[in-house]
Amino acid sequence: MEENTNVHAGHRQRMKEMFIKNGFEGFSDHQILEMVLFYTYPRIDTNEIAHNLINRFGGICGVFDADVDDLVTLGGITLNSAVLIKMIPLSMRAYNMSRSEKLVYDNTDKLCELFKGCFPGEMKESFYIAAFDDDLHLVRNSIVCKGGPSSAPVDMRRMAEIVLRSGTTLVAVAHNHPSGAAMPSDSDIIMTRKIITFLSSFGVKLLDHVIVGRNGVVSMRQLGIISE
Repeated sequence: MEENTNVHAGHRQRMKEMFIKNGFEGFSDHQILEMVLFYTYPRIDTNEIAHNLINRFGGICGVFDADVDDLVTLGGITLNSAVLIKMIPLSMRAYNMSRSEKLVYDNTDKLCELFKGCFPGEMKESFYIAAFDDDLHLVRNSIVCKGGPSSAPVDMRRMAEIVLRSGTTLVAVAHNHPSGAAMPSDSDIIMTRKIITFLSSFGVKLLDHVIVGRNGVVSMRQLGIISE
């Protein structure tokens, strides 16, 4: 056998053919990671690496949510591999946000779906604002600020700039609870009421405040916190 022969080539080709035919249907979590890592480990069996990552970070979701530095230092993979893994949820976020521009956001479920697409792979609390035209098409969806793992102080000045540049009078906001449930805290409710007052001072209506948690999404309008 020649020194440069890739002994895993046949296995990799079979997995690629399976993916082309059916996507990731029938793949286990470690097989998905194994295939992703083909592209940064061209001549190494990535099955064991994938198993180690899933064991270290508690599942494929934990792997995709991990910081690049942690993937390298704790997961023991190369920087190129860590960057590739992190690109996947962030690319999904960009895809979801681009796709959402064509929809009409005329109910709470659609707003929740819009904002769910903003937070894949996000381990810090972040705050978004989406602006809509009079027909409820998305005009702009922008990040207002980022905080730590459990808080993101809202930058009202930045929010005003986004709203005024959008030229609309209908907005919705959202933030995530990276490590907790989606139910609003007392401080979330207080902040929502401040945002309503702030926006109404220059003729803008808050449609909803959506919270995206690890295991669900909550609408403050559905909870009755926003009623006007």
